[in-house]
Amino acid sequence: MLEQARPEDFAGTWRLLEYSFHHEDGTAEYPWGDQVIGYLLYSPQGFMSANLSPAHRNWRFRRARLKAEVPDADAAGVLRLARRGVPRDYIAYSGRFELKNGNIIHHVEVSLFPHWVGLPQVRHYEFSGNRLTLRTPTINSGRDRVVAQLLWERVS
Repeated sequence: MLEQARPEDFAGTWRLLEYSFHHEDGTAEYPWGDQVIGYLLYSPQGFMSANLSPAHRNWRFRRARLKAEVPDADAAGVLRLARRGVPRDYIAYSGRFELKNGNIIHHVEVSLFPHWVGLPQVRHYEFSGNRLTLRTPTINSGRDRVVAQLLWERVS
């Protein structure tokens, strides 16, 4: 059995390297493409904060993705959705964290997604050198079941 990490193992700043969805059939999807930006901070006092997005939040990429997600929308409708800053193009939340049973639990106190506030965000963690991989429990995506995976690198 793997040894439980300690809060101080997480303390510091982490830079996002990769954001992906892993489907039941073994395929990987990169919803924001291969260039992402974000930071995850863990404090020694037990707080965390995460902010992440595609590195290039350009209109063309956003419109193409929205058109695929909302195929019945006309060009003007897609542009309106893109300008509103669809929340899936940016994730931001913070609160306390705790370690339990091989997971890190982010207790969301403030979030871009109001429905996350007060709910724990459970992530399985794995360290490899100066990298940290966080994985969600399996999520129903509508089409199938996926695990969201985020790869972080410690900022020195």
